[in-house]
Amino acid sequence: MTILSLEEKTEQNIIKQAVKILESGGLIVYPTETCYGLAADATNQEAIDKLLSYKRRREGKPLSVLVDSKKTANKYVEINESASRLYDRFLPGPMTVISKVKPSKLANGVVSELGTLGIRISSYPFAMALAKAYGKPITATSANASWQKKPYSVQDILKPLNEK
Repeated sequence: MTILSLEEKTEQNIIKQAVKILESGGLIVYPTETCYGLAADATNQEAIDKLLSYKRRREGKPLSVLVDSKKTANKYVEINESASRLYDRFLPGPMTVISKVKPSKLANGVVSELGTLGIRISSYPFAMALAKAYGKPITATSANASWQKKPYSVQDILKPLNEK
């Protein structure tokens, strides 16, 4: 595990490192406007399997994804009139818009059993920069294991972790 601090590196360097980790199938813990999120490449099955193992998430519970724009979201979901209004009025921001998924190369475990996908477009500058730099959907789930406290600080994430 590596912890990167803006006090030690520039945001641009951290984003570059994060992109490399995502490209290699790794997981990233990142700040959002709500709590810390856990990012994995939503198109990489190995990465999603790692994320689901860490989260100890029950089977069938879908993940939401972070993208950089409504245009990118439209590649993965059908944006009907109601959803379009939500995107235009509330995003970027702390909201997830759920829509019917389009055929895509998303990994198993990302899309709900009903064929829907939650889309987030963050208003938090680092999360948005990461989404733009990566160019593919990344998971936007909270960085805690299921049934654990939502992480609002790095300590909230590190405290319950074991060596595994």
